[in-house]
Amino acid sequence: MRRIIPGIVAVILAVMVPPAFSQVDFLFPHGFASGDVTATSAVLWTHRPPPLEVAVEVSTDPRFGSLVYAAEATPAAERGGMLKFPVSGLRPATRYYYRFQVGGVVYSETGTFVTAPAAEARADLRLIFSGDADGTHTGKAPFFSFALLETVAMEEPDTFLLIGDTIYADSPLASRAARTLAEYRAKHLETRSIPALQRLLRRTPVIAIWDDHEVQNDFDRETVDPGRFAAGHQAFVEAWPIAEQPEGRLYRTFRWGREVEIFVLDLRSYRTRQVSKTPACMNPPGSRRPDLAPTLPQNLRSIFALISSQLALPVPAACLQALADPDRTLLGAVQKAWLKERLARSEATWKFIISEVPMQEFFAQPYDRWEGYAAERTEILRFIRTSAIRNVVWLSADMHAVLVNDVRLSTFAPGEPTGMKEVVAGPIATAPFARELELFFGPAVAPAFAAFVLSPLPQGLGAACAVLDRPTYALVEVSSGARTVTITPKDGAGRPVCRAPLVLTAAP
Repeated sequence: MRRIIPGIVAVILAVMVPPAFSQVDFLFPHGFASGDVTATSAVLWTHRPPPLEVAVEVSTDPRFGSLVYAAEATPAAERGGMLKFPVSGLRPATRYYYRFQVGGVVYSETGTFVTAPAAEARADLRLIFSGDADGTHTGKAPFFSFALLETVAMEEPDTFLLIGDTIYADSPLASRAARTLAEYRAKHLETRSIPALQRLLRRTPVIAIWDDHEVQNDFDRETVDPGRFAAGHQAFVEAWPIAEQPEGRLYRTFRWGREVEIFVLDLRSYRTRQVSKTPACMNPPGSRRPDLAPTLPQNLRSIFALISSQLALPVPAACLQALADPDRTLLGAVQKAWLKERLARSEATWKFIISEVPMQEFFAQPYDRWEGYAAERTEILRFIRTSAIRNVVWLSADMHAVLVNDVRLSTFAPGEPTGMKEVVAGPIATAPFARELELFFGPAVAPAFAAFVLSPLPQGLGAACAVLDRPTYALVEVSSGARTVTITPKDGAGRPVCRAPLVLTAAP
């Protein structure tokens, strides 16, 4: 009897749906998604306000003639109507279809995902990554276009890596920044109402990790308001198909056959205070202006002093000491030990480290990146090198730009190379880096920065590619037969933006 009334309500609601709207538009206005997919499991997500019961069905048959999984749940107010269904007992390298049902009568559209190959299997991989998606609406539509995700969906990747800033809780486009759990939830749902994102998530599983804008710009755990951190963290975990772990842990790994292991880092939950939030790096001392490039060699600082007179000043010694302080951390002790242990015992050919902020050096405003935690940066890179962990590739976002370069222990000091490359991609939907530079410093700065990044050492950073002026994503193709990784950064129309893709061949 308990199904009869909800079923009648669902039928009435379905009849009331205007012809221009599909069932998913009306009954699931925030879409649905699959994520954290492994060889034998997946997490399915959707959102419905209480009280109608929601059921899910999973099948290898797109017509759902037989089911491999079925479950039901009632959306709870204490979870903001967010629903997750952990699905286990799946077969490796198998395509599955899933759909949701409301009130035992009306079905959603169909979603799909493919499970990872078994750990011993040789298999190719196509993944796409990007980050930085401000879904803030002005009026009834998002201010920034999410059209790039339409192109990503057409690429038909095996998985999509969403590397941080999945929302902009503190977007300047909004009337106020989110601070409460209800406000953070509302920001996630605002973004999830965007059709391009919904269509991508319906057909492609996602691996999502947060960065700063899920709580507050450039936050660290030491100085952020604890209540605000807890609310932002809870809202993020609720809003994405993430396999929930003890103590709210977000760092995790995924295996794709013999070829790939993906290491997803959490560089927000455990990081200590940034030195830009202390007096140490104010330049001149006593001012409220952190030095723009404290670790840049003085001969290069003098050149860029034409853009900012601050760079003609010497860097305060206290600033350099603070940046090199070994007690400061991005990872926290437990996550750092976990990363080292998992890297050391990984049997995958390729190890992709997913880092919300870049590992390569850029020198400009380094405080929020690995450069701002120099001792730990050096520790991780030296550990990988001295442990002979081969075929490590860093995939990052946050810069609102494409940047392809070597990961060096120190860019301008002689030393043994690490052998690692990093590709930075994005944004999905926010201002590109060139636009940000133009707004803060004027139109001449973005071309000057790009020239510095592309110039060969020691006049510049010797990057292979730097694209600062448009939304981008990167396609990563792993060939098990050729033992290669090919990474192609692309624009919103799917056109390559670098002169050539990055092609890596596995070391033995």
